[in-house]
Amino acid sequence: MVCGGTTSVECTPLVQCSYNVKGVVVPPDDRSTGGVTGMSSGPAQRWRIGVLATRVGVSETLLRAWEVRYGLLSPQRTQAGYRLYGPEDERRAIAMQRARERGVPAGQAAAEILANERTWAEGQEEAVDGTASADGSLDVVRALAELEAAMLAYDVGSMHEVLDRLLRTVSVESAIRDVLLPFMAHVGRGWEAGDFDVADEHFASDLVRGRLAALAVGPGTRTGPTVLLACPPEESHDIALKAFEVVLQRAGWRTRFLGPNSPLASVGAAMDVIAPDVVVLAGATPQVFALDDDELTVVRRLAEASALALAGAGASAELAAHWGALHLAGDPVTAATRLVERARELTTRER
Repeated sequence: MVCGGTTSVECTPLVQCSYNVKGVVVPPDDRSTGGVTGMSSGPAQRWRIGVLATRVGVSETLLRAWEVRYGLLSPQRTQAGYRLYGPEDERRAIAMQRARERGVPAGQAAAEILANERTWAEGQEEAVDGTASADGSLDVVRALAELEAAMLAYDVGSMHEVLDRLLRTVSVESAIRDVLLPFMAHVGRGWEAGDFDVADEHFASDLVRGRLAALAVGPGTRTGPTVLLACPPEESHDIALKAFEVVLQRAGWRTRFLGPNSPLASVGAAMDVIAPDVVVLAGATPQVFALDDDELTVVRRLAEASALALAGAGASAELAAHWGALHLAGDPVTAATRLVERARELTTRER
């Protein structure tokens, strides 16, 4: 139940464009000036960061932070290795400064500035406010870019705002499958590659896990089968399983979530108390399903006492068949949907 996804935000320098961030508009430069007010026509000038800071009216430190954290600026390098900034960087910095003055969070402002610029460059209509594209469909690239920018700024408000707009645009299931899980997979790969700090990953994981928990419907509305959800020992990642739980809850199922690193003996003990219709074990790698003899004894008891299902990228059809379990392949939304479809068969079979 690990869903992949990678996003790359690429900035295209422009000679003329305008930005609209929460009502902040930076007019295009005069076409006869090559993009630099007060200069004669010809190649646009470029400046060192100190000059740009003076022109914009912010500190060099803040400009560097906008460049490093959000990719807002795209300087060119000289043969000597100096960074030179141009009119396109000045326009973005001014738009950013005015957005911040209006109280727009930095991560959100940067993402919207870059998204509007990409839209202009492609000759499309100006991007709509939110995560929907001009035709009303989900703009996955933009949503992922906004979430990443907010994460790097540790901007809780901006992350929640992006998610709120996302959930106004698409269904919960689509938001989970197309944005939330690809975003967390991207963050995980970025951490492994050294692009993100462990603090970035922990910050994003905690916020996304909290939002997934909040998406569950109230217990009074669920009368469907009861499912016990757990990750085997050595599996410390549970966001995909939490997403799986949300989809089941929205389908009316009653869930009991044990979470990561659950000893199989403890899962068995919980099963004795709860008497669930289904037990789901989920893991991201095959290694977490490499159990010892005592643990396999518990697995056999789980399969005898209830319907047992294996999920996650670490599970396989062969292993499920060997354990007498159902294999739930695919992302959490697909896997949960399949389980709901099989509910009648699973809950009415002879024990």
